[in-house]
Amino acid sequence: MIIIGITGSIGMGKTTVSNMFRILKIPVFDSDQKVKEILEENNDIKEKITKVWPDTISLCKKEKKINKVLLGNKVFKSEKERKKLEKIIHPLIKKEKNSFLEKSGKSSIIGLDIPLLYETGMNKNCDYIFLVNTRKEIQRRRVLRRPNMTEKKFKLINNSQWPFEKKIRENPFIINTSFGKTITFIIVLFYLFRIRIRRKQND
Repeated sequence: MIIIGITGSIGMGKTTVSNMFRILKIPVFDSDQKVKEILEENNDIKEKITKVWPDTISLCKKEKKINKVLLGNKVFKSEKERKKLEKIIHPLIKKEKNSFLEKSGKSSIIGLDIPLLYETGMNKNCDYIFLVNTRKEIQRRRVLRRPNMTEKKFKLINNSQWPFEKKIRENPFIINTSFGKTITFIIVLFYLFRIRIRRKQND
């Protein structure tokens, strides 16, 4: 099995690249979706978050619900607060990722869509990394179109991730999404072809 990490800063186009993998019948683990599911469904996590950030919790029909927008605003204002949330969430994400790997054992290639791939050290699980990137003005335009996003929050999220210059020192494959989905798909296909050829040569 070849494990390809898909990563990049907010608004770079990771979801687009992950969806291209799925079009090609390559299974993809979506860490953002798993975080969303955990925050919505895991009662143990809700209790832990209640103790740390009680004002992010509301009751709906006697069920606790996490206000993810409010929680996000809090944790991205402070590295200390962000680390607290990561300590709560990341062990479960790691467990979910390992379960995904076990279930995908028969697949020749799989993708791990993890925004904080380098920051959390999960790049060490990958054979190759697809680092998704675009021009700064395109990134900013994409991100500020999102609901509940502000310029300040965008900067806070961006600053919580490794800069592009640091990531490229790890020698990933660069997927530039600045020129539209067709060109992006061609770049993805090219690198996947290279990876398959390289694997055949090594077998």
